[in-house]
Amino acid sequence: MQTAQAQDSLRSDARVKQRMLLNQFESDYVLTASERVALKQSRIAYQLRMKEILDTINISDSRRKRLIQELKRNPLSERVQTVIANHTVSKDDNIKQ
Repeated sequence: MQTAQAQDSLRSDARVKQRMLLNQFESDYVLTASERVALKQSRIAYQLRMKEILDTINISDSRRKRLIQELKRNPLSERVQTVIANHTVSKDDNIKQ
């Protein structure tokens, strides 16, 4: 029961316009409504993943809150990406050190 409600809420969050004005004139440039919903859901999933990564990084709470606000405003923020890149260590970096 709860999974059905969670799936319904995810679908309701990702609403898009069914018909766009551009579709009347240049239908080749417009994605279908289902494609736009899929893209929107992938952006939401990306934001949630970035938030999870920010929660695991060892930074101050105030900086984490500011970065999460930045992530809400701009999902592809350079500031958020640089902080994540600086604080996450790949396997190759561990081998070289």
